[in-house]
Amino acid sequence: AHDLRNPLGVISTYAEFLETEAAAVLNEEQREFVTTIKDTSEFLLRLVTDLLDVSAIGAGQLNLDRRTADLAQLIQHNVTLNRVLAAKKDIAVAFDPPAVRPRLSFDAGKIEQVLNNLISNAVKFSHRGTRVRVRLECTKDLATVAVEDQGQGIPAADLSKLFKPFSKASVRSTAGEQSTGLGLAIVRRIVE
Repeated sequence: AHDLRNPLGVISTYAEFLETEAAAVLNEEQREFVTTIKDTSEFLLRLVTDLLDVSAIGAGQLNLDRRTADLAQLIQHNVTLNRVLAAKKDIAVAFDPPAVRPRLSFDAGKIEQVLNNLISNAVKFSHRGTRVRVRLECTKDLATVAVEDQGQGIPAADLSKLFKPFSKASVRSTAGEQSTGLGLAIVRRIVE
């Protein structure tokens, strides 16, 4: 997987360059090809990264770099990043940080991975013109993060599939976004 990640990163980077910097000299069909190459390479890169994470977690080799930090600030950053994707579907992503913002000990990179997966899933399965809300509630020793969307919901028969690797619910994304079936399994393991 490590040997796949680097070349996929190169393909993705060059495709992004062509899409932004060389778009003026490409015709419409060529621009569509470049966009397809970029989107597909980004999907494959996410898949390889997810496979590495599942492998590391399964082998008990998930190392956490816990440091004291502001969780609300991390959430705000992630919400800002996901607003770009949400804007393409005219979806509002809201976060109102709590008045009291305790500094907590956590692995910022892993928690950002959790947040990104949850928020991007909320956007992925929500309809155009809806809203995703992220909440943070803190006590002295506990932080609870909730992501709420106005999406399609999850059928009761699919609930048992949610946190298992390579399992997908019968509900489909609202704009054809792709999924690896690994994200929520990784989220659960990181949180655990």
